[in-house]
Amino acid sequence: MNLEFIELDLDWPSELSVYDLRNYILSKLVEYGEPLRWAITSVTDHYDKEIQIISVEVVLIINQDKGTEINSELN
Repeated sequence: MNLEFIELDLDWPSELSVYDLRNYILSKLVEYGEPLRWAITSVTDHYDKEIQIISVEVVLIINQDKGTEINSELN
């Protein structure tokens, strides 16, 4: 097992309430590995669409088998 640090930008649709935001973010993070720690670092309005962009920094626990897949997806 390894730890991996990543930064992601996620869409926050306008119909998703702030109360559901935590579960929404976690559901996106598990696609990359098991989140150990994460933080929202910024929220930006996207004026063309009815969404906001959430920047998230994450420390993931990953299996060595998955490590190459995660790195290739992020590059």
